[in-house]
Amino acid sequence: LTLNTDGSATSNSGSASGGELIRDEKGDWVTGFVRRIGNTTSFMAELWALQDGLQLCLQIHAQFVIIELDAKSIEDAFNSQTYSNTIVSSIMDDCRHMDTRIPRTSLRHIYKEANKCADFLAKLGTLIESDFIVLSSPPMDLSSILEVDANGLYVNRLCPEPLFVV
Repeated sequence: LTLNTDGSATSNSGSASGGELIRDEKGDWVTGFVRRIGNTTSFMAELWALQDGLQLCLQIHAQFVIIELDAKSIEDAFNSQTYSNTIVSSIMDDCRHMDTRIPRTSLRHIYKEANKCADFLAKLGTLIESDFIVLSSPPMDLSSILEVDANGLYVNRLCPEPLFVV
């Protein structure tokens, strides 16, 4: 299974949300969620999404999970045994504990362009009435993004060309 997570926090309002989806080896939808978090940082929103995603993996008794997220800072903190931050330590410890309960996991950073489905769900979290919704099927507006992703198509990452002074 592949778990894609994403957190979103707007700098204007501070409103944060998270989203996640689990897909099988063919790229087909298994389950997902959207969460309205409230006011927090993007780092905390990413951690909330990871925590919720790992919880869903445990609920469906996943045996092997590739965890993909577009927050390099979360990957670095999660993989560092010496990372310490009193504000996030309890949620980070919870994520690490859940990770050990899944027989095989691999956590890796991916670029935002490859995480569009989770990004879509995270942004959807700001629009929901309740705090947390588990999705047994993908929202209709997500279908085209899922199809592109399942077919292995990609979006170019815009990298500005460096200026050379002669």
